[in-house]
Formats: sequence, structure tokens, C-alpha cells
Amino acid sequence: MVLLLGAIGGGVAQASVEDVAKGCDACHGPKGVSLSQEIPTIAGLPAVNLGDQMRTYLEGRPAKRVNHVSGETGKSGDMTEVMKGLSEAQIDALADYYAALPFMPAKQPFDSARAAVGKALHQAKCEKCHTGGGRNPADESSLLGGQMKGYMLYSLHEFRQGKRDVDKNMNKALAAMSEADLEALAEYYASLQ
Repeated sequence: MVLLLGAIGGGVAQASVEDVAKGCDACHGPKGVSLSQEIPTIAGLPAVNLGDQMRTYLEGRPAKRVNHVSGETGKSGDMTEVMKGLSEAQIDALADYYAALPFMPAKQPFDSARAAVGKALHQAKCEKCHTGGGRNPADESSLLGGQMKGYMLYSLHEFRQGKRDVDKNMNKALAAMSEADLEALAEYYASLQ
């Protein structure tokens, strides 16, 4: 059992990674499986991707404030606040913990016709980096297929608006897409259940 010093939110001198992960689960859902359209599932994502994302928040990347979906549901928080005070070792331990859990695609409604358009867009513009319809954890580009539709659309907007660092090829692909294209991509990823 891995121990983390100075657990998320302070207060705990030593805690197991499982105990610290309970704080993550307040927003990301039980065992990192999202229950909210606003929040991604983190279970099963590549450790390198999880670690990189946590480090960008630690470095101060602005984060959306969200309500807890489990535990104390009257509370809210954002990733920049949550990451304060974590060490590299703690980030790596959390990333490894969630990467070892199974990814569970979200069961959610989607528009079949728009998902078909999104599939064609994905194959033409995204498949080179996000292989297997964005469902291959080995490509280390995160898992897109099966994520919450609302989260995917929000993220695509943030990438296109330059609010998140992305590869120049992704920048180019997103810049050429319309709002309808982004919505179709989100429908496609939602359809991969």
C-alpha cells in the first residue's frame, strides 16, 4: 500500500493512495468513474496523461469549479485548489492508482446521425493520435470514447480557444472545425459505450 504524505486538502500527515483518492472521487465519481456531464472519468486513463494533467493544474492552469457528486454534495471545488501542495511522488502515485482501474464508458443518450458525422470527422482528423476511436489507452493521448458528452464538448472548446496546451496538429484540426463539427465529435465519443 502506497502512503502519501500531506494528503489532498492538507490535514492528514500520512494517508494511503486509496484514502487520498476518495477526495478525488468526490467529483470524479466512485473509483474515478464520472457521474456528471461536467466531469471526466479518470479511471483507466494512461498514467502519463493523468500525471501531465495534474501537473498543469499544479502549475496554475485555470480550472472550472464543479459541485461534488458524491460524499459532501453541498461542497464544490476546482482542480487548481485540489492540487496545491502535492509533490511529484504524490501525483505519480495518484496517476498510477487511477490508471490501474478499469475505464467504464458512460451510459448516456446520443444522437446516432450526428455520431456518424462525428465518427467520420474523428477518422479524418483525430484517429492518427487518438487511435481506436479514441479508446486506446496505449496511445497516451487520453481516452475520448465513452467520456461524458458535456465534458468532451467543453474540453474541445477549451482546446480550440487556446485555454489548454495542445499539439500543433490538434490546434490545426480544431481550428478548421465548426461548432456543429465539435458537437458531432462529442456525440461520437458519447456513442462509444
